[in-house]
Amino acid sequence: MVQFFKENKPKAQAQPPLEVTIVELNAHGVGLARYQGKPLFVPGALKGELVRVRLMVQNNKYRTASLLKVLKPSAERLKPFCAYSTDCGGCSLQHMPVTSQRELKARSVAQLFSRHGIDELPEPEWLHDAGHQGYRRVARLAIRRQGKGVSLGFRRGQSHDLVEIEHCGVLRPVLSALIAPLRQLLNRLQAVKQLGHIELYDAAEGVALLLRHGGTLPARDLEQLLTFAQTRGLALFLQDDSARRPLHVPFSLYYQTDNIKLSFTPGDFIQINGLLNERMVRQAQDWLAADPGQPVLDLFCGVGNFSLPLAAAGHPVTGVEGVMEMVEQARGNAEDNAVPLARFYRADLAADFTREPWAQERFERVILDPGRAGAEQVIPYLRQLSPERLLYVSCNPVTLARDSQALLAAGYRLSRLGLIDMFPHTVHCEAMALFELI
Repeated sequence: MVQFFKENKPKAQAQPPLEVTIVELNAHGVGLARYQGKPLFVPGALKGELVRVRLMVQNNKYRTASLLKVLKPSAERLKPFCAYSTDCGGCSLQHMPVTSQRELKARSVAQLFSRHGIDELPEPEWLHDAGHQGYRRVARLAIRRQGKGVSLGFRRGQSHDLVEIEHCGVLRPVLSALIAPLRQLLNRLQAVKQLGHIELYDAAEGVALLLRHGGTLPARDLEQLLTFAQTRGLALFLQDDSARRPLHVPFSLYYQTDNIKLSFTPGDFIQINGLLNERMVRQAQDWLAADPGQPVLDLFCGVGNFSLPLAAAGHPVTGVEGVMEMVEQARGNAEDNAVPLARFYRADLAADFTREPWAQERFERVILDPGRAGAEQVIPYLRQLSPERLLYVSCNPVTLARDSQALLAAGYRLSRLGLIDMFPHTVHCEAMALFELI
């Protein structure tokens, strides 16, 4: 057999460590230094710190580096409360005081608006939770096969890699305590290749678990899952590629807002921070300032998170949602809570909805609560309704800033801006903006 000579390529030499001074933080809370005339980004570093780093990525525009050691720490630096904070992609700002985190978020939101030519903003009004830990009532845990077993945890920052965890400080304790037992359970199952991920929900009467999987699970696996749920008093749902089905539901699934019970099914969207959701609903009612009996239109209403408290307060509310399952859930919630003033409809809000029968009513008060994509396709039709007050609740300030430009051009003014620290220790910030017709 002919053999060909292959030259051994020299192994890439590891970059020697560098020492740099952090001059600023970017909008994501990443430290910024200068190296060889280009920006150098250092996650985990704070402004003013002298740090030792190792170069990771180099291109024509910027460099990135991993933080090896903080040589001269900032006076603000805190010891993270979570052992996984430097690896897990969730809480990347634990080394910063919460007040500094909010300053960073406010500056980031202002920069987003400025990019759309909006430089004059109302003074931000903050909603926040003084606890900062144990606030998440919903979690999604990734599952990854490892040898003959599985690992369970969260994704690494900027990666699809999995960080295996034993506990999580921002989850409600009852959810965090399930992580280790769940891993043990999953490693006893036969169909490990079919496992997708797990969703956990801390509802008012207990914890619900949703296991996503492919194919059909063996009877032995179903028996083990059922025993686990029964022993721990959990509600258990399974979802394959085509359907979601309950396996064990010993209690009703709902969360509570202003004495309104909002039933949901695992897989539905619900606000993750329960305390801030209640405060957000109350602030929405306050900012809308609807007169007694004045109709309110709630677009992207979900299961009735804003609609039902408003209707219970005496306002006729029309809630509109694009997903029929959620419309039916909202209708059921209205019936269960004896709130006849709330009506719910299904409509494609990206299309012209102004000819729908419910849109023929005059609405001077409107709530928008879209997903991350924002309400860009809705605004042209919403302009035809010309409500006096429009409250935009946003989980993504990027699209809020973009849509605000269109609303200002349509004759509105931005009169109040609320920032909601729904997820402390992360760079994520939610917002609430009140627009009034000029």
